[in-house]
Amino acid sequence: MQELHSSAIPGDFFTAASLGTLAGATGAVYIICSTIQKVFNFNPKWLALLVSVLISFSAAFLTQTNENDISRYFIALLNGFLIYASATGTNQVFGSKPDNNTRAAGFRQAVKSNRRFNTTWWSY
Repeated sequence: MQELHSSAIPGDFFTAASLGTLAGATGAVYIICSTIQKVFNFNPKWLALLVSVLISFSAAFLTQTNENDISRYFIALLNGFLIYASATGTNQVFGSKPDNNTRAAGFRQAVKSNRRFNTTWWSY
């Protein structure tokens, strides 16, 4: 019988290296924003953009070389927008739409309703 080595199973789901990829950063934004939405019933439209830009700037800061190149941070801002677009697209594809009664009730009803983990971020 072959033994499984502890190195065969990764200890971390997100790593610094995985957050440096578009897929990893997009996944992190999706998980963070959906969790905040579910737990706190809070998800303004700007939240995913803020998280995306923070992740992108963090990656740029952590991988910085000795030179302080301003273009690195401009590219980080553009990457933050790309992460945001990817995360919101993922949310629109996999997120559930609210029923028509919730939409018709207007903003006050939408604020009172409980949002699920996969409720689309742009529902209300």
